[in-house]
Amino acid sequence: MPRARIILQRTLVRSNQYPNNQYGTQNLHRVEKNYFLTITCLRRISPETRLCPRAADDSSFPDRILWTDEAIFKLNGHVNRHNCVYYAVENPHIVITKEINAPGITVWAGIWSGGLIGPFFFHDSVTANSYLEMLKKEIIPAIKSRMNLQEMFYMHDGAPSHYAQPVRHFLDKTFRNRWIGRRGAIEWPARSPDLTPTDFFLWGVIKDYVYAKKPQNLQALKDAIVTEMQSLPAELCRKACQTVPYRLQLCKDKEGEHIEQYL
Repeated sequence: MPRARIILQRTLVRSNQYPNNQYGTQNLHRVEKNYFLTITCLRRISPETRLCPRAADDSSFPDRILWTDEAIFKLNGHVNRHNCVYYAVENPHIVITKEINAPGITVWAGIWSGGLIGPFFFHDSVTANSYLEMLKKEIIPAIKSRMNLQEMFYMHDGAPSHYAQPVRHFLDKTFRNRWIGRRGAIEWPARSPDLTPTDFFLWGVIKDYVYAKKPQNLQALKDAIVTEMQSLPAELCRKACQTVPYRLQLCKDKEGEHIEQYL
């Protein structure tokens, strides 16, 4: 496992500090030594992940990648913070109340050095069928209107709807050896929000702007998402995408460790 994480956990054990979920309540438990055995180090830059040397060999390569993802926007402004933890010697006994099953919208968007593609909205949960239909009817036509389909690379994560065989066959036919993801021509490491522009840049920025408007219904929420995405400067998209080669190299240098603390 990453050295920094080991050092952190050992330091916390020595000082009798405990993990607390910042956005909910849970029973405190001591961080026992065998806790380390339950954490595995994901070597995120492997021989199958060929993007890093490719980016080094071709300076224009990062500009031709469309990074795509889905995100859920809740009407109550709730953001998924299950990974946010703070440490304390004593249980703070804080109770955070939040609305359960608040109405929301699932949004697809893509970011590249020239700006954004989308947003497009799912009516229900994302399935292989609904994702494939969106690819055919909305995403690919939008890409063709903005980018050269024969030169660009399409990236998505390894979500079940993305990994479904009909989706992979469609991407193989459409992009041939130019799509990035699970079982794609170029593999992409799982659990890597620090390497993906939709995660380390796009969704956080858009949600900040959208929730600041406090939309009162789903249509207002949808309108706010469209407005903020259309208003996002292309220069910011370019800068975010062009940091990826540096992030990849840093991740490789740190042997797969998450890298936000080094940026």
